[in-house]
Order: sequence, then structure tokens, then C-alpha cells
Amino acid sequence: MANEPIDDIIAWSNTQAAWRQDCLRRLSLSDDLTQNDIDELLAMIKAEAGLAVTGTPPGPIPFAMEHFGSKTHAPIILKGIANVKGVNRLAESASLTFCPAALTIVYGRNGSGKSGFVRIMRTACRTRIENPATLKVLADVYGSVGGVQAAEIIIDAGNGDEAVAWTAGMPAAPQLMQVSVFDSASAQLYVDGGNQIRFLPFGLALPHRLNATCLVLKRALESERDAAVGNKVQLGAIAFAPVRDTAAQKFANGVSAKTTDKQIDEATTFHEADASRIDEIAAILSSGSTARADLTTLISWVHAVKAECGTASIALNDEALAVLDALREKAIFDREVAKLAAGSLFDNVPLDGVGSESWRALWVAASNFSIAEAYPGQDFPVVASDADAAACVLCQQPLLPDGADRMTRFQRYMDDTLDRAASLSERLVADAKASLPALPKLRADDFADRLNQVRSRDPSLADSLLTFQSAVSGRLASAAARLDGTEHVPVIVLTAPTDGIEALASKLVTERDELVAAEDTEGREKLASEKAELEDRKTLSASKAKLTARRDLMSLDGAFAKAIGMVGTTGITKRANELIDTHLTSAVVAKFQTERDGLDIGHLKVSLARKSGQTKAEFQTDPQTSLTKVTSQILSEGEQRALALAGFLTEVALTDGSGPIVVDDPVSSLDRDRSARVAERIARESTTRQVVVFTHDMVFFNELCGAADAAGIEPVTIALFSDKNATGKVDQAGMVWKGLNVSKRIGHIKQKFAPLPKLHGNSPSSYEFEVKGLYGRLRDTYERMVEEVIFSDIVRRGSDVISTQKLRYVTLPDDLAIRFHDGMTRANTHSHDNPASDSVAVPPPDEFEAHLKELETLIADFKKAKDGAEAGRSQMRPKA
Repeated sequence: MANEPIDDIIAWSNTQAAWRQDCLRRLSLSDDLTQNDIDELLAMIKAEAGLAVTGTPPGPIPFAMEHFGSKTHAPIILKGIANVKGVNRLAESASLTFCPAALTIVYGRNGSGKSGFVRIMRTACRTRIENPATLKVLADVYGSVGGVQAAEIIIDAGNGDEAVAWTAGMPAAPQLMQVSVFDSASAQLYVDGGNQIRFLPFGLALPHRLNATCLVLKRALESERDAAVGNKVQLGAIAFAPVRDTAAQKFANGVSAKTTDKQIDEATTFHEADASRIDEIAAILSSGSTARADLTTLISWVHAVKAECGTASIALNDEALAVLDALREKAIFDREVAKLAAGSLFDNVPLDGVGSESWRALWVAASNFSIAEAYPGQDFPVVASDADAAACVLCQQPLLPDGADRMTRFQRYMDDTLDRAASLSERLVADAKASLPALPKLRADDFADRLNQVRSRDPSLADSLLTFQSAVSGRLASAAARLDGTEHVPVIVLTAPTDGIEALASKLVTERDELVAAEDTEGREKLASEKAELEDRKTLSASKAKLTARRDLMSLDGAFAKAIGMVGTTGITKRANELIDTHLTSAVVAKFQTERDGLDIGHLKVSLARKSGQTKAEFQTDPQTSLTKVTSQILSEGEQRALALAGFLTEVALTDGSGPIVVDDPVSSLDRDRSARVAERIARESTTRQVVVFTHDMVFFNELCGAADAAGIEPVTIALFSDKNATGKVDQAGMVWKGLNVSKRIGHIKQKFAPLPKLHGNSPSSYEFEVKGLYGRLRDTYERMVEEVIFSDIVRRGSDVISTQKLRYVTLPDDLAIRFHDGMTRANTHSHDNPASDSVAVPPPDEFEAHLKELETLIADFKKAKDGAEAGRSQMRPKA
């Protein structure tokens, strides 16, 4: 006997790590793991991987048969939709109430509001279009666009009615994931995409759910790893300069999680004698050509600095700064004297500022223009031309006498010796500023680097040079400020370390001469290698703590890598797919074929093939053609619709915990034969689950009602209508008359007749009007009886299907035929318009009740006769 799926899962579980067995146990006992479950599983994994955990992890409990109770999702009941707000043109607070047990049929003509309710359901529940962004639900595009689109989905999950709030764009609520919706939008996905068995039956979900849990655990571990390790291992690397092949660098590069403290201690040992040896070797090796070149450069710099010290001592001493102050003061004095001397020349001028620096620049520019362009060969200013007034070179208007006089006075001012003396003093100030010493060495960017070279030989001189350089910088700034006439800070004493610089220069020259005379030793290469080893060991010794921390980080990272490896999904995915192939794929394919056969599309060359992922099982449709085409490009629209229904019914049948289904216009594009088959299939489905069907097809509505009746189901029917104000309104009178079968028509007539006995006593004329209409309804019922009762729906109006197998029920005994004729004649008589002179009396209430009772008795007698006829025609029964 073949194993059950759970037997194979338990056998596989026994081969897994202890924490995985415990995880399978937890998954079998609960729909969803709690955060505490995740934390405990993480603690087990981390402890096994060598990571630190808080407290003692719980002991893993292996998965066993007693933990698996064949638990399925608790089914819900879809009770209705209520309080619809802002959806399409649906009436404000529109609502629908569904039959909680079996079948609800919602009928409405095009534009009655069915699609609005379906759009709510497909975004609130489970549909093959699972991204809410692609399921946009519009407001009333012809009316107000304000407000929130919302509704309440009423369900019963075992604890009474519960309203699940819905708003447009929100993710599907978990409680509604058991409700599956089929409509035109999802139909093509079933045709081209196949099936997604979201909640696997038979316990087959456990490996996929274990995979999903592993992904959660992996994300948690990776997050912890990033926080604890991140890129700290790379940042903890020791930087050696230069990179070379020394034992110290090899050790640093080879450090791993397995490196011991003893190994680190030995590799980082460095003594004072080692430091002295480095200096000793450095002195020997520094006699190379590079050292000589560096020394020559340094000597040149020292000589240049010495020269700049002399320059600065002369150009920036206190006496020199005092001279600059005097220059500036003289320029200011000379200009003021020139202005005072020219005061009488500028009386009564219309504008201020005559004689200022900017004015003088303007006058010079005007003079240049006059001499070069306006009046060549004539002295400036030209105040008359050919006995006429000359034009002003600035405004180019004729110079009137006042203007000519003013121009003459201005030129006298410019020709004045006091003004020329003032201008000369100002030029001397500008020249003095331009002549301030540049001192490129003392002010160079590399001064600090050179100073370090000096400091290595003479620290005291280096400090003196730094002080002098600071004093020079301050005095240069002060000199410029004095000449500009701006505020300046007090200067510090300027003392050039000339003697120290000369001594250093002499020392450097001697050192260079000794290096030039020196020759390489035979052991130069060996000494260089020894020096490199000692220098890198010194670096390694200084970085001992960093080295240990890096080793510890590597150890921690290795433990995290081990833990993350433990939650890998490759093996689980492989086994999950093997289990699906063993226990589910054949069931899916068989169910799909059964559904196709039932809808008369078994001949189509379309099959299913498993295409599963880590956390779900999928079955892809295969049109079995060498062409690269999707199924929807091959099949007709009717075949596509039937195939989509077959896929949908297969999916809900094999999805664990699948609850109510909502089907919108399932017979779109189908012929009447397949429409009848769909009606029979949906009616049969409603015997095992709650089904809600939306349709605008009256013939299909009648087919579905008839199929439900044959299946022993009394469907709840809802009629929707619209008016100029809104859609989605429920007709409180129920279904339209032509949508009612014989039984419901009789019930309708009884309901309408109930107030007539009282009306008969109060207003005979009103009674006559009402009862005449009821006789018309009675006549309609007799006519429908012919189709539905006498001929057992063998031929139905509006349908091209002829159910010849039902001929075994047909019988028409004479007495029943006569009773039918009498009842039909009576109904015709009292429903038609009779002449005023006619003596046909209006039947009183008790007589109408008797006529209605006769019809009910006639129907019952016909059914007995039909059963008797069928019993004698056993050879006409369909073969099993």
C-alpha cells in the first residue's frame, strides 16, 4: 500500500537537523508561527552554529504523527457586502446578502451594478490578479469624485457575523483569502498561466511552509550578521606601506578564525633593541642616490629660506612698516590739500564728488575720447567749434556758456600741481604694495613637510623657523593693510634664525659630501630585507589589538555563515517538489481532466505541468504545440472561458481550506450546450461549498435554477436594477417574473393574493383589478408548466439544447391532460378582457384559492405519473 503524504514527510523529517524537525512540528500545530517561535528556532540554530545566545535554547522536539491532525483551515461563510461607499455608480450604502449554505444567484441586466460588487470582491478576496494596484476600483466618473471608496465584507468564521473593512487599494484581508473569485480579468491567467495551489492539501504544505520559515530565519540572521560583522573584517585589515613580502605581512594576510592567541603573541613581539636596529640600518642604507638627491633638494631649500629670511628682515622690520605708514599718510594728506586748493573751482557745481578718484577716472576717459575720436588735434576740453558751441563729449549736447566755463575750470583743476603731487603719492603707495616680498619658500604649501625634515636634525631650529614664518605672515598682512588703509593687528617681533640656518646648511653639505663619497656594502640587500622585516613587525605589534579583533570578527562571521547555511532551502525545495509529484500532481491533472470533460473540452490539447517555486506549487498550462504561443492565442473565446473555469474549479478543489467561491458571468462567450453544463457543474459545486454567481444571462439564470433544483438545492436569488441616480439597487420584489420557475411562481402568486380577501370586502372593483392580474400570472404558470413539468425541460425556450434522455419521464394521461386544459381555460377566461355584457362573474377569494390549489395538485399528480413512466422505461436511463 502506498504511503500517505504525511508518512513520507515524517520519514524525510527524520533525516533533517533537529531544529528543522522541531520547526515542522510547530508548523503542523499552527497556521502561523509566532515571533516567539521564530526566536526559539533562531536560538537553536545559533547555538548549533557556535553563536552566542541569551539563556539556554529550548530542546528541539522531533516532528511525529501525533503532531499532525490533518488540520485544515477553518472554513468561513460569506454573509454579504454592506455599506458600500463611492464605488462606481453603486448606490450609497448598497448591500447584498448571500445564502450562507449553498447557492446565491445575483441577476441583473447590463449596467445594473453587478460589476461594481464583483470588483469589490476581487480586490478584497483571493483572485489570480493578486496585485491590488492592477485592480483599481473607480469611483463614479460621472458624479462626485470625492470621498473614500469603502465597503464591509460580512463573514462568519465561527464566532458570529464579523465585518471586514475594505478600502480601495488595500491588500486582501487574511480572513478573506479562503474566498476565491473568478471573473473575466482572471480567466486569461488560468488559460495562459495555469494554476496556483496556494494552500496545499494532504499536509504537503509543510515542506513549502518550512521553506518560507527558512527564508524568514535567513533574513533575521543576515540582519544580525550585518549589524555584528558587516564590513568590519575588511575595515580591520592592517595597512602596510609599502606592501612587500615580509613574514609580518604574510601573517596579517593569513589571519583566520582558527588563528590562536599564542600565534598572535609570537608574531607581534617587538623589543626596543629592534627599534634601535631599524635606525642603525636606516643610517647605513640612507647613503643611496635617492637619499643624496633628497639631501641636495633640502640644501637648496635651506639656502633659499636663508635668503628669504634676510629679505623679510629688511622689508618687514619695524622701520620698513613705519615707512609704509608714512607713504599712506602722505598720499592722504596730498589728496586733501589738492581738494582744498580746488575748492573755489568747484563752487556751484550741480553734483557732489568732483575731484574724487572715480571722477578723475571719468575725466581722463573723456579727455582720451575727445583727443582720439571727437576732436582730433585739439586740446581738451574743446568748448567752441568754428565759432559755434562745441558738443559735450559725455552727453553730446551743445555746451552752453555755463557748461563751457565748468569744463574749463575742471581742466585747470586737473592741470594743477597739487593734484599731480597727490596722484604721484598715491602711485607710490600702489608701487609699495606691489613690491612687498613674495617669500615663496616660507609661504609654500610644503613648508610643513620641509620643517619636519629640519626638525629631525635640529628641533630647536625648526621651532624658531616656525615662529619666524608666523611673524612674517602676520607682518605681510599688516603691511598690505597699512597700505590699503584698513584695520590691522599688532605684529610680533621679527627675529630671523639666520645663524641656525647657516649651521644647518653647513651640516647638510657635509652630510651630502659624505654620502657621495660612500660606497654600497655587500650586504645592502640583506640589510634592506632585515629592515623591512623589523619595520613590518613593528607595525604588526602596534596593531595587535586590531589583529585580535579581526580574528574574532572572522570567527563570528564564520559562525553566521554556518547558521545561514543551515537555513538553506535547496534540499527542502527539491523534496517538496518530489512530494508534490508523488501525491498531488496526478490529482491535479486528473481533476483538471475531469473538469474539462464535464465542460466538453476534454478534446483540447492542453495539459498541466508542475512549475513550483520555493513557497508554493504552480501548474503551468501547456498548449502542446511546437510554436511559441500562449494558450489564449490558440483557443476560441468560448474554449478559453471553459478552460479557465476548469482551471479555477481544479484550483479551489485542491486548495486546502478553500471556502466560498464568487463567479462572475461564467458563461460569457459560451454556447447554450456548454452554458447548461456550467450550470450543472456550479449547482453540483454548491452542494459542497458556498457559491455566489453574478449573471446578466436570463437563460443561464433559469438553467442554473433548474440545475440547483435537480441537485436538491433551493438557491437564493437577488435581482439588481439601476435608475438614473445609481446602480446596485436590490429589487425587493425579488426576481423578474420570467426568471421564476413554476414553484416560485406559485409562491409569488400566493404572496400577492394574501391581502385580496380583505380587499374583496372593502373594494370589489379594486379586488377585480388585482385578481384579474393574478389569473394572468396563473396562466403564465400553466404555460411554464408545459415546459418544466410536463416535458421535463427537454426543450427550453431560449436554449438550443434538447435533453432527449429526459424523454423517459414524459407522459400525458388523459385525465391529467383534461385537468390541465380546464385549468388553463379558466385562467384564460378570468385574465382576458371580457365584454361588458358578458355574464362571466369575478371569482371570489375562496374560489381563486381553490383554482390555485388545483394547479398545485395537478403538478404533484404529474410528477407521480412521470416517476411511474420513468420506472417502466429503465432501458432509457443513462448508462453509469
